[in-house]
Amino acid sequence: MKAVLITHGHADHFGGAAWFQDRYGAKVALSPADWDLVEKAKAPEGHPAPRRDVEVRDGEAITVGGMAFTPVYTPGHTPGALAWIFPVTDGGKTHMAGLFGSTILRNDRLTTDTLSQELDSWARWAAVAKALKVDVELQNHPLFDGMPDKLQAIRARAPGQANPFVVGQAAYGRYAATVIECLKADIARKGGKVPN
Repeated sequence: MKAVLITHGHADHFGGAAWFQDRYGAKVALSPADWDLVEKAKAPEGHPAPRRDVEVRDGEAITVGGMAFTPVYTPGHTPGALAWIFPVTDGGKTHMAGLFGSTILRNDRLTTDTLSQELDSWARWAAVAKALKVDVELQNHPLFDGMPDKLQAIRARAPGQANPFVVGQAAYGRYAATVIECLKADIARKGGKVPN
């Protein structure tokens, strides 16, 4: 274990990272703003927060095992939330995976200002994902995108059958556009000003 790439500074996402630091000497990577958040957070009992280690910079790839993991700042859910883009291989073909790491399951917990920041982050993320040709959709909360069903389909997959995580670039773009429209609706529902 060489590195732990964290999406954001909430305990349900950094919990366990300190164990990898202690056990394997793994480097833990997070944005500077969310390192600050981690250091102020109350870690779950028995799961200490990781020690400040690698500070991720927007767009500056981290290479592990010859693979480049490109971070994209996506503030909103937390001040320094991150999304990651990285290559994956299926059946000998390389794809680009996109992991938007600051998705919240219930937007009713967010203020209009936070939703607006999240909207800006999604708009930026959609542009970066398009430019880097993301065609694999991953999420930090497995219930958000039906991951349990996808994992079951992978286990039962016959040779040559499609990988459910590989959605294609056009579908990934539609997915991001749908989230953006949902965020606009949430902002309007709360009485906020919705950008065009």
